[in-house]
Amino acid sequence: MHETMAPMVKSRCATLLALVSLLGTTAARGQTQPPPATTAPPADPSGVAPPAASPPPTPPAAFQPITPLSPTLAPESAPAPPLLLTQRTTPEQQAPRPEPLHQKTWFWAVIGVAFATSFVITWMLLRDKASEPPDTTFGNMNAF
Repeated sequence: MHETMAPMVKSRCATLLALVSLLGTTAARGQTQPPPATTAPPADPSGVAPPAASPPPTPPAAFQPITPLSPTLAPESAPAPPLLLTQRTTPEQQAPRPEPLHQKTWFWAVIGVAFATSFVITWMLLRDKASEPPDTTFGNMNAF
């Protein structure tokens, strides 16, 4: 049992070591200030010596304080147009909406007449068939 555990422990250690090294390299890339310059400037091939002293470098723009603009630099606002008041007229009366078809009385009267007519016709046809013997070649015979 211990022999099968050894490769697993080694792989876990290797994985942990890889993660730690990855974390170290990403933390090094996350620096906010550039590293100090340690290399000398390249020699000029023309043979002319560079100036002895150079002015000190200015700090990056991100570290300089930002000063707000003075109000005198703001653009002049254009004057607003004068306000004109007019008297309102009464709105025109809109035409009333037409009554929907299903709310009209004659619509329901037609539906009622059609229903009553179909009921009477169906009742008359079925009533006549009940008193007559079936229309078969066997006539009015009892099965049992």
